[in-house]
Amino acid sequence: MHDGTPPTAAGTAVATSRRPSPAAGRRLPGPVLATYVLTQLGLLFWWAVHHPGLFSPDSLAYITQSTTGTWNTHHPVTYTGLVWLSLQIFGGLGALTFLQTVAMAIGLAHAVGGLRRAGVPGWLAAGAAVVVVALPPVGGFVVAVWKDVPFVICHVFLLGTLARAVARRRDGLRPVLPAGLLAAAAVEMTLICLFRQNGFIVVGVVAVACALLLRPARRLLVPAAAAATAALLTNWALLPALGVRDSGSIVAYEAMFADISVAYAADPAGFPRRHTELMARVAPLSHWRDSADCYHADGLTYARPFDRRAASVNGDALVDVWVAALRRAPGTIVDARICRSSIGWNPLPAGAISRNPSEWGLKIWVERDAAFQRSPFSRTVRMRPLNRRVHRVGTKLTRLANEPGLEWLLWRGATWTYVAYAVIGFAAWRRREPALLAFATLSAGNQISVMIVNNVQAARYMAAPYVLGVLLLPLLAVRRNTPAGGLAGGGAEPAVPALPLQRGDHDEPTAQARVDERG
Repeated sequence: MHDGTPPTAAGTAVATSRRPSPAAGRRLPGPVLATYVLTQLGLLFWWAVHHPGLFSPDSLAYITQSTTGTWNTHHPVTYTGLVWLSLQIFGGLGALTFLQTVAMAIGLAHAVGGLRRAGVPGWLAAGAAVVVVALPPVGGFVVAVWKDVPFVICHVFLLGTLARAVARRRDGLRPVLPAGLLAAAAVEMTLICLFRQNGFIVVGVVAVACALLLRPARRLLVPAAAAATAALLTNWALLPALGVRDSGSIVAYEAMFADISVAYAADPAGFPRRHTELMARVAPLSHWRDSADCYHADGLTYARPFDRRAASVNGDALVDVWVAALRRAPGTIVDARICRSSIGWNPLPAGAISRNPSEWGLKIWVERDAAFQRSPFSRTVRMRPLNRRVHRVGTKLTRLANEPGLEWLLWRGATWTYVAYAVIGFAAWRRREPALLAFATLSAGNQISVMIVNNVQAARYMAAPYVLGVLLLPLLAVRRNTPAGGLAGGGAEPAVPALPLQRGDHDEPTAQARVDERG
């Protein structure tokens, strides 16, 4: 407690700029090193279980595009390119999924190091990272051939970068985002935008919210703008120049088509004849009515009666049908959107959830995909577990995780989103440090993006908040007014003697930092 004695400049400098010694800076802190080693071993277990990886219909599409000369923008070309590289260099996809485990382990170590600097007990943070990769939903996800995997990995890295910025702000160091952190944030945000289209929403939420919470950190808007610009230029200029064609995909329209289906089932008489005639060009009206499902769009748009080519040709006209339905019955459309976004906000089971790809489903998907069968690498997609005993153990753990009663805990990212909000709010209150709320922006960005537009109840859409929610649990153990600077949980560092503060020093504690330190 403050005893009323005014702090001296030297004492304040020690309290606000205590940092590891140069010798300590050259060695990796124990919790960080342990995080990488243990999480890498855990992820290698799942890699051995599912070798060469888990495959979904999207995975087959990546292979088809990259090996038959049919590159298009239906899926992010960034990840399709990684699939192509793995196939061309190694002749299979085991190398790609292995590198995904390495990237995730490094990202988790980076995040633990950042959280440790921000005052989270290091060994608790390391323990949370080990727990998260041990969970079958996460372990199986990381070794899946999915664009969502690097998308989530980038979130883990960005958490570590934001944690370092929070630590610098609390220590009174300026700038909060020096060149190194600024460059890291720019790369992480750019990749988030390139791996998933909703990444733009996530980056926008994170940049604006953190610019307010980490003041003065408006510099964060610069990498966010650079990320959005780089991603847009890639999609609009670079890819067409390289011969990558626009897929003409109707994915962007599918949520609207599902809204039309729900509205038509609720009030078919409310649709004028010109609209029903247009709808009938795409699918029988009975299909529009009978496929009405507020949780999923796929039952309408991927069923055989639905002509996706006709839907693409008449896409703009169908949007007019949607606008008319919205004006006529706004409550019906809004309710359908809220229902379809359940995976983003509802922690309880709602609708049939799509989990990680299953091993038994792979044969069915291959048989149904005629285009994939023409790929010269079609034979590479088969399960080859590295060890039968390990495979049996992993399969049993996955089966236990798939128990219906555990869905709310092990498969729904919304659960861990709310856990993260509660934990972060508690830590910010306990430390009297609103800047800690920056950690919530990543989960909030994902949640908002899913609530804006969503087609199915896929667990992978909320995989990032799931992983981050578990990682942030150790925030419950933060101490009130514990100095940052990398001291938490890794052993006490000797205090650095205070040096005279020079005007213009790059890392000079600010007047506000001295006020914060006095409480």
